[in-house]
Amino acid sequence: MAKFRNNFLFLSLVLCFLLSLVTDWYTEMSIFLIFVNIFAILDKLGKGLVLRELVVLHTIFICLVMPAMGYNIYNYENYLARIFYRYMLVPENVYFGYAMPAVCAFSISMCYPVTRKDTILDEGYSFKKLLQLVRNELRTHGKTGIIIVAIGVITFYLITVVPSGIKFAVTLLFFSSFAGILYIYYSPTFPSKNILLVLFSLFVIYLAIQSGVFTIVVYMGVTLFSYLFLGRKYALWKKFLVFIIGVFLLFMTQNVKTSYRDITWKDNEVDNKTSLFLDIIVDKVNNFDKLIQLDGFFPVYMRTNQGYNISRVMERIPSRQDFDDGNHLLITSASALIPRFLWPDKAEAGGKESMKYFAGIDIYGWSTNVSPVGEAYGSFGSYGGILFMFGLGLFIRWVYKRVFIISQRLPLLILWIPVLFFQVTYCMETDSLQVFNSLLKGAFFIWLLYKLVPGWFGKGVKQPNAQTHFRPRRLPG
Repeated sequence: MAKFRNNFLFLSLVLCFLLSLVTDWYTEMSIFLIFVNIFAILDKLGKGLVLRELVVLHTIFICLVMPAMGYNIYNYENYLARIFYRYMLVPENVYFGYAMPAVCAFSISMCYPVTRKDTILDEGYSFKKLLQLVRNELRTHGKTGIIIVAIGVITFYLITVVPSGIKFAVTLLFFSSFAGILYIYYSPTFPSKNILLVLFSLFVIYLAIQSGVFTIVVYMGVTLFSYLFLGRKYALWKKFLVFIIGVFLLFMTQNVKTSYRDITWKDNEVDNKTSLFLDIIVDKVNNFDKLIQLDGFFPVYMRTNQGYNISRVMERIPSRQDFDDGNHLLITSASALIPRFLWPDKAEAGGKESMKYFAGIDIYGWSTNVSPVGEAYGSFGSYGGILFMFGLGLFIRWVYKRVFIISQRLPLLILWIPVLFFQVTYCMETDSLQVFNSLLKGAFFIWLLYKLVPGWFGKGVKQPNAQTHFRPRRLPG
């Protein structure tokens, strides 16, 4: 079944890539890819990690499905799209003639099975054995998880007061608490783990409510999603039900946070933000029918249509600004490698510089970005942009595979994937700098932790034993 699923997803992506070069079935292909990807996720859920598939699902949704809605529903004829200037700015065949093959190229390189010696590493036999090694390690490291969580929670309160040069490292220490939670979750001997997991979840939600920023709740939830199902067998319909509930919660979060921010960000003296947040949820649920109408859905469309920013780049380049042949991306890549104290004015993630450079827009007091798809087009044009997106997917997949290979010697490393890949999960809303920055610095951070506190990563497994545990096994079918 795994071989069929992987081949079906891969062949579907290749088919849509080829069709996008010779047809204009853009809306149909976007919907088809969403359903194929959902099937792949549901089938793999419980058998392996679905992180890459969820990243691709997110990419297809915000770069293909939402732009298709822009052309078919929220176009220039829609009064809200005109008022808020949120209709697509280039013709449909121009946008999708680039975006469809670019997204497919990225997805093809991302979703190609991660194998070694004909063995799939992130699901099935190998992954089951890896999780068993994780549990064995945690039998003698039961307290490690709570130590990591405690340090992560404490460092959260330092993020706003530390110098900007070390802020990212302190943030990674906070992210480490999510790895600590997985230590606790998989520890066979940890007492009352469910109570602690609930308390930590409530703590993270409370932080999100107080700040009005729900990124970590949504996207860290995405990275942790499949860990909670590993080793559990559920019928497909039950997994589909869980998926629908998850989509509903994301939809409600998008709607609630808009109203919540409108109040709390304008009035910093709100007495009880939690009560306000719950009141808004109740109001939105009671008026759910309005949220799914065209006017009610528009705020969600506006915040999830990454294609709009991409269309701004395509409308501006090359008519008013030439393709830069990758100069900006080269500087971006270099800035991910060089510490800020050696390059104080290097580029920052967040979108301000990329939006100014590629889209010609100054943004203040809020965050948006052109996405790697927009960067690739602005740098290399359509054909070069497609090739760049394929290479970006290969890079992410390579880092992902390296984690699994190293985990054969250090099994507990597999629980640090949420720390390493958290910012990759929503990279299509940001830019390439966030991909390179988070993966390179995250990898260095985890390596440094391994050197400073090796006990956090267990005793490890000697390679000969690892080979015994990871016997090559050919793909089923």
